Amino acid sequence: MEARWTPMRWPDTWKDPSLLDLLKGTAVDSLLIGPGEELGPVRVRAQNEGYQLTAPSGVTVIKGEWPGVKMARGRDAAGPTGVPWVNSNGWAVRLAMALQPQTTVWVDAPPEAGTFIIPDSYLIAIADSAAYGGRWIVSLDAALASSLAAGKADADKPWKRILQTASFFAARKPWSEYRTVANIGVVSDFSGANEFFSHELLNLLARAGAHARAVPPGGSFAALRAILYPDAAPPSAALRSRIDAFVKAGGLLMTSEKRPLDDPYLWANDAVVMVSHRYDLVRFWNSGATGSFVATSPQGGKTLVHLLFYSMRGPDSATVRIAGRFRNVKAATVEQPAVTNLQSLPQDGGIEVHLPQVSQYVALELE
Repeated sequence: MEARWTPMRWPDTWKDPSLLDLLKGTAVDSLLIGPGEELGPVRVRAQNEGYQLTAPSGVTVIKGEWPGVKMARGRDAAGPTGVPWVNSNGWAVRLAMALQPQTTVWVDAPPEAGTFIIPDSYLIAIADSAAYGGRWIVSLDAALASSLAAGKADADKPWKRILQTASFFAARKPWSEYRTVANIGVVSDFSGANEFFSHELLNLLARAGAHARAVPPGGSFAALRAILYPDAAPPSAALRSRIDAFVKAGGLLMTSEKRPLDDPYLWANDAVVMVSHRYDLVRFWNSGATGSFVATSPQGGKTLVHLLFYSMRGPDSATVRIAGRFRNVKAATVEQPAVTNLQSLPQDGGIEVHLPQVSQYVALELE
């Protein structure tokens, strides 16, 4: 479903309705304002100016986490493989959309107290949800909210970054209608006793760089190379028949019958090995902590690849390989809608793209 709104959580400390002037001419069109009586004048003016003041029908709000590289004692925290531990809400956005195809997803993930924040932290927060078809509820840290209200110059750069990024995605609403491209499917009901393991499996697959999608029991297996069925209970007869047909056609299968439900981390890493990096949809070089999402236009013919760089700054130069046969490639960033000096090299079964210096988000459009 098309992401129609750009939501923002109004700071509780902003009691002056004149602060709505900060939003004039911006992409923000929905405000979540607290219930306090002192905010009544703000609500009245916001409503008179046409802002949506509640999550509208067709919107699902999910609880997320502040995206980026998890920090520990001033250093990048790393898992057993040494790869930085990246928090992202992309998998949760796609899961919500898989379970409710007609919903628009808003991610509620305000910066936590004590979080180290730079202007580009907000770029990542917005892009991390929007790249996957959702919308981050713009939520300001206390220091920025205070500085903006006081008109301090130090608020100009992060505020501009927020508005610039929100405007970039608001101008590209049709992107949220693109269909997910993945080679691993996690088949589950994603609820009850199966909720934790299936959700964490999607999360860890994303952290491992795999391209996976949530598949509800009646969902399609189209274009998948492997299916993971982590639910403890056996599938229904109809679902088992479809899984059997998938395996007979050459697809790979991992189930709780073959792999104990002891650790979703091991499941995720085994799945990556099982499918093989030979079939990676996106491969990075010289890029740091990364994430990516691949989608195709509803009519086909166009592929969109969202690239996210979760470090404190984007790469000076990075190379990305995209699987598929493409003739043309264009790149866009929040700062540069048409990236120049982009180089690409066709390969057997893919295309290699050499990026110039970029910030933490890049969209590649391929045909």
